Amino acid sequence: MNALSEAEFAALRLLVEGGGSVIEWRVPETNERDPVFGTQIPGHTTYRRLERRGLVFYTIEEPFDLPGDPLNGFCFTREIYIEDAGRAALKAGVHQC
Repeated sequence: MNALSEAEFAALRLLVEGGGSVIEWRVPETNERDPVFGTQIPGHTTYRRLERRGLVFYTIEEPFDLPGDPLNGFCFTREIYIEDAGRAALKAGVHQC
């Protein structure tokens, strides 16, 4: 497996620390740095790269189809989950500095 970047490693670590998943809207579009601690905050660009590598996946949520119901068209928020391969990559600890 290719080495993980600092952002990819941080993303996998955050998923594990969060119980294996994170709600999509809590992830910024691009990578950021925490203004106080300077830690890496991975964005969707990083999670999408990990998804292409088979280390994480985004859930697919279908909207409700309840004609006449006020919730018609409501769609749950997607989540990002870590795969077993992602846990193995994190455990191996192979990342670029």
